Amino acid sequence: MKLSALVIALGMAFSGSAFAATAVWDTAAPWGSATTTQYAEWNVFNGTSDNSPEVSLSAETTASVTENTGLAFLTGGNIYSWQAPTSFTANLSGSGATGGLFDVYLRIGTLGSVANVTATLNGVSAAATSVQTIGETTIVMGGVSAEQEVYWKWAGVSSASLYTFNFSASSSSMSLDQLALATVAVTAVPEPETYSMMALGLGLMAFVARRSRKNQA
Repeated sequence: MKLSALVIALGMAFSGSAFAATAVWDTAAPWGSATTTQYAEWNVFNGTSDNSPEVSLSAETTASVTENTGLAFLTGGNIYSWQAPTSFTANLSGSGATGGLFDVYLRIGTLGSVANVTATLNGVSAAATSVQTIGETTIVMGGVSAEQEVYWKWAGVSSASLYTFNFSASSSSMSLDQLALATVAVTAVPEPETYSMMALGLGLMAFVARRSRKNQA
């Protein structure tokens, strides 16, 4: 019993010192200047299950994040587990996405053990689009440890009433510092048939204009 209490105390002290919350993105938003249709962002977590993002676009946008192992705890506004690799489910919904195609983003900031590079959106897996490491990478208790910002992008996704993301740590002692979920509407690219119709229309316009000039002459 005393040993368990000591381990927990050491774990909390280690997480509080080595994995202190930053709550500030160090890299630029992956969607750049594009306007997000749906958006939710956490910089400080209120619990291992949190449905109150600090930033959202409107009252219609709802979002939640849950740590799934049941072994994580909150420290310094971060979600942390020294016992087992953390795994998370995040949801994003709202009335903004009705029809059309969207680029969908999952963005996380972590400290300590690094995240797995694969995440899923509605069951569809994707490898991390970008992994940015801030500062030095070290080895702690046999695992890679660093401060990182990682994002995944699913391109041209059909609109959905609910986007469900799953991501996880590569080992124990990952601290989730920040999380952002976003959708960006994709400008439709004309099909080849559309280009053909446009070319035909322009050709007819040129023909009519030429005939008109000849008649006037």
